[in-house]
Amino acid sequence: MATFTLYQWGPIQFQVYPLNVNEVDHSTMTEWARKEIAGAAVYREWVGESEEQINLRGKVFPHFFKRRSTSAAPGLNETSGLGHLDVMDNMRRLGQAHTLVRGDGWHLGWYVIERLTRGHSFLSANGIGQQVQFEAIFQRVPVPLDNRVYFPWLWGSLRGAG
Repeated sequence: MATFTLYQWGPIQFQVYPLNVNEVDHSTMTEWARKEIAGAAVYREWVGESEEQINLRGKVFPHFFKRRSTSAAPGLNETSGLGHLDVMDNMRRLGQAHTLVRGDGWHLGWYVIERLTRGHSFLSANGIGQQVQFEAIFQRVPVPLDNRVYFPWLWGSLRGAG
């Protein structure tokens, strides 16, 4: 079964399985300075771009895809999506910024995970849900100052993917 990359944030690939994304919200904002003038309408002066946020929502099915996962990342095959969520949460804790790329190759910019929410349903005997819904809230950040650390890893992963 062929799997397609829907989004990629650093080393994490959101695919049809094991780490699925089925909803995306993308919101952008602009900042305006409010200037009140006596006897006239309120004037607004554009001050620039504000926050940009992308919410990715999806589901993983830990028990169903446990033996079917074909993830290229070492150690994540056994966890069928749960390990991906754990790695994303650790990257959030470390404050790591990575590029977010849509499946058609469009580079959306540099993002950090601001919040990661997981909800387990249909719990199995080990307390893990047969369905795990997640929402990752990504916040756009400026390009990191030290690209020497990131780009050699990215280039190496792209060369190995071919």
